[in-house]
Amino acid sequence: MRRGDLVLFLDILLIVAMILLISSCKISSWYPAAGAVAGGASGSILGPVGGGIGAGVGYAGGKTAQMMTENEDLKETVDALTHGDVSKLVEKGLESQQSGFQEFTGSIKNILTVAGSVLLAYLCIPILLARRSAQKEVQKCVTKAPFPVRPVRPSDHK
Repeated sequence: MRRGDLVLFLDILLIVAMILLISSCKISSWYPAAGAVAGGASGSILGPVGGGIGAGVGYAGGKTAQMMTENEDLKETVDALTHGDVSKLVEKGLESQQSGFQEFTGSIKNILTVAGSVLLAYLCIPILLARRSAQKEVQKCVTKAPFPVRPVRPSDHK
């Protein structure tokens, strides 16, 4: 794998990670998908049928983990209801509520973060392509390199 391809792959992973991190969902909502991918990948060793079975088992495991996390949240609410703790219930209800301005500024911040990540990845690609094409031109002895390269000897051209 060439270095340019590796950098491009890492840029794509960075963009995907950025989108996942700035989404306002709980991380537990990603458990079923992650379980299905991990199960399918590990099951693919046994072929297509093994991949399908592995994906199903992974999804079931991820869904179970997601429900266990959601049950913990419900347990806190039920405890507050049974003990009559009104202030805790009010705090729990207010956690999910944000003012309109805070939501607006948060969404603008997310949009700018994604746009910045995409722009950074977009600007990295021409740099890598220019370096690779410059190296090809130097090997053809058409132009001088702006960076040090190994000199081409006549014995190298076979």
